[in-house]
This record gives sequence, C-alpha cells and structure tokens, in this order.
Amino acid sequence: MVRVGNDQATGRVIAVRIVAAVGDAAATDQPTYARAGEPVVLFAALDVQEAGKRTVYSDAPAVRLGAHEIRVRPIATGPLVELRWNKIEPAAAELSNGDGNDFHFAEIDYRATPIETAGGKPVIAADVHPTLTPDHGNGVGTMRYQLVVLQGDRVIASPGPEARRGKASGGLLDTVMRVSIRRDDTYLGFLTEMYNQPYIWASAGFTDATHQSERLEGSDCADFIVYGARRMGAKLSYTYTGGLPRITTLVAAGTHGRDGLYRDAHGQPIAFTRPGDLVLFPRHVGALAVDRGTIGVLDDQDLIMHTLWDSPKEQAIADTGYADQPLELRRFKPDLHRDR
Repeated sequence: MVRVGNDQATGRVIAVRIVAAVGDAAATDQPTYARAGEPVVLFAALDVQEAGKRTVYSDAPAVRLGAHEIRVRPIATGPLVELRWNKIEPAAAELSNGDGNDFHFAEIDYRATPIETAGGKPVIAADVHPTLTPDHGNGVGTMRYQLVVLQGDRVIASPGPEARRGKASGGLLDTVMRVSIRRDDTYLGFLTEMYNQPYIWASAGFTDATHQSERLEGSDCADFIVYGARRMGAKLSYTYTGGLPRITTLVAAGTHGRDGLYRDAHGQPIAFTRPGDLVLFPRHVGALAVDRGTIGVLDDQDLIMHTLWDSPKEQAIADTGYADQPLELRRFKPDLHRDR
C-alpha cells in the first residue's frame, strides 16, 4: 500500500476528480483530445474540507474547472490518503439499439479495471489501451478513467460506471474523465478517436450534438464515417448508409473479380484513389485506408477502416464479409466543410 500526503494534516476529503493536461496546457476536468505523441497526463484533484474552508489539492501546475482557473496546493501537503486508478471501459465490442419499433438505447456495460501500473501515484500518463475488448488502436482511441481515494475507513471516488445518462443514451456522463487520442489530424486520424468503443447497431441521439458517436460512446458503420467528417469541419448530420450518396459524390463503381480486383462496367480495373475515400457497399461502409495487394488498383487486399460487429479497426476488404458485393468509391462533397 502506497499513501500520499501529510500524516499531520487533518482535512477531510469530500470530493474527488481527475483533471487532464495535454502538454503544457492547464489541466481540465473536461473531455480531453490529443494527437498521438502529445503527452496526456492525468492528475488527482482532491477537494478537502479543513478548518472551515475548502481547499483543492493537486500536483497539476495549473487547473481549470469550466471557465475558471483555480488555485491548488500540492498533494504532499494534504491529508494522508491512498489513491487507486481505474480505467472505465466497455466490456463488449458490439451491441444493438434494436431497430424500427423495437428501438431503445442499449445500456453499455462499463466496468472499472484497475490500472496496476499507477502505483498509487497522484500523477499518471493517460493510457488508452483497452483491457476488456480487442486492442485495434495501438495506442490511439478513447478511454475513460476513475480515481478512488481511501482516507481511513472512508472511500471517495470520482464518477465511474454508475454515472449514467439515463434515457439520453446508453453511455456515461461527461463527469467521467474521458481522453481521446487520435493518430493525426487527417480524416482517418480523427476516425481513430472512436477506437476502443463498441460497434452499436442503430447508434443514435436526440440531436447531432447528443449523438452516441459525438459522445464517443460507439457507433454503427455510417455514423463512424460521419464522425470523422464532422471532426474535420463538415456541416452534416449523422445518417445511415442509404443517406450517404446524398452528401457524397461518386468517384468510381465496380464489382469483384475472381482475381480479387474490382472492375468498372467496362471491365477496367478501378484505381486505388486516396485514403479517406468512402467504400460503400449495400448496407455497409468503410473508409479506404491502405493500398495493398496490387498497388495502384482497388482489390480485396486493400485495407479499409470500419466498424462492424467489433470496435473500429483497419481490415482487408477480403475479411469484411463484403468483398463479393458491388461497391462504390465516394467522397464527401467539399461544400459541406466550414470552420468549426
């Protein structure tokens, strides 16, 4: 057992939160976004009642809660406590909201898994690797966190699996610390923020702003694709695969041959266009990611980024179950973009 603080301090911990900082920025309790390679640090922040006043103890150099920067004191000068860190992660890689008249927000099964490497420290590096579902992200994706504080026989914790949105979705409130690390600032890079989150059949929201994809709770194939475009500045709403032709332009179309190549209506091989173009099948969609197989030509060895009965990942078209289906290469219309 590792304890931190001062055994002479008599304050009582009354609330616990996690604040996160990207690089040298002030630590905040808001959902945090970063690029791979940018250090993301999680700090314990303890609200302590002592001598008739309330003091926040944290080792973050600067802490911003909402619009206000607050003064903090070092953890080492606060009351003696034991700290335990948890990841709050979905236990399943796929679920369903139902369909048609049976629609409902399925409750995502979130579980607290101890971060054993934290060692009871008040400062740890954010680690978004999942432990309960397949890790397709190689260090990118979204993870939620909880801090548990033991003070004597008392247990005080930041919000965790119990902090539900209720009927608004199957997910958690933003009071549960959330960190999203993307691969880079490209369209495919922003899609990687959805890694580690479940495939949700018929993902939805009462508005675009409250959509499950917008909150990084999970998505179906079409909403996953739209999420990346919205993060890139596209002014569009979440939709289903049948709605994608309306907001995209057709680049090419073809069918699968025995040699694995896709050919157009004239029998000519379709070119591998560019990463990020949509690969639209009947009732499924992904984003073109990596040119493999016959270089320069679209074939079933090329990788797409998609989600289908599993958390998002890159996968060869041949392994998706849709290789034999006719496909269209599509591109989001440029006039959908604006500064956000």
